[in-house]
Formats: sequence, structure tokens, C-alpha cells
Amino acid sequence: MQNTYWNKQGTYQADYDRLVEAMPLMGNCDTVAGEMIRSVSRLGYDFYNNGMGNNTSGAVNFLLVKGAIDSKTHATIYEYTRGLTYAGCYGGDSLQTAIERAVDMTIKFILDNPQLETTPNTEDMFDYEEPFQHFCDDCGDEVDHGYICSYCEEAYEEEEEEEEEEFY
Repeated sequence: MQNTYWNKQGTYQADYDRLVEAMPLMGNCDTVAGEMIRSVSRLGYDFYNNGMGNNTSGAVNFLLVKGAIDSKTHATIYEYTRGLTYAGCYGGDSLQTAIERAVDMTIKFILDNPQLETTPNTEDMFDYEEPFQHFCDDCGDEVDHGYICSYCEEAYEEEEEEEEEEFY
């Protein structure tokens, strides 16, 4: 996918750059528009830098609650915001398209509601964060702790036992 905000070629790139420049280096933003841009930027950054490896549920939830993104975009992104790592190819699949669409929608929402750039913000996107989840590295099922589920762990143990029996 070529025309992304990450490549500095997004649909509303100039507005995005202007809004990002107004964000503080740390902490929540002074305006609602700023917090929206902070949220959508967090999603893009985590997608392109970390394969969605961080808990970004607060960011996507904040954007949905504020009306900046629709429920379809939220649902596509949300699946990856609490620990499920993205293993795609960054070639325009549904998650990448949803991330870029979320940026477009957020900027368009701000442009259509210019008062958001001066409306004081009283919230932090992290207020909308949900608990981190853990997923099995092998099959992707949710696990309570660790890196593999009990099913995959049992399969490995059986495989090791079979290998030992063949060796002796």
C-alpha cells in the first residue's frame, strides 16, 4: 500500500501533519481534536513499528466513543489492540486499510467539526483502555499466561516423547 500517512502520502496529509505538530511530546492533549489525533497516531505508530504488539485498545475505543470512526473500522482494528500481533505483509490487507481509513475518518471528522480544535479536552485515551490479552504464539488462541496454550504445550510434549522413543 503506497498512499499511507506513514509514507507521508495520506489523503489529508497536510492536515494530519499540522495536527500532529500541535500534540505535546508527552501526555494527553489540551483539545479534543488533539486527543483524537494522538489516538489515531498511536494506532498507526504501533501498527507500522510494533505489529500492534502494544495495548492500543484505549486509542481505538476513544475514537469510536467520540464518533471519529465507525463501528466497522473499530471492529477490524480492535481485534489487534490487546495483544494479538499482526503478521501481515503491509500490502493493503484489511487491518492496514482500516488503520489508514481511521486516520482519514478522524481528520475528516475534525475538519467537519472545527470547534474540536479549541474544545478543551478533559479525557485521556488511556481511560478507555482494556486489559492486555495473551495469545498462543503457535495457534493464536487466547491464553491466561505464558506464550503457548495448553493444547500446543501438550502437542509439543507428545512430539518430544515420540522423538525420544525413536532415538532410543
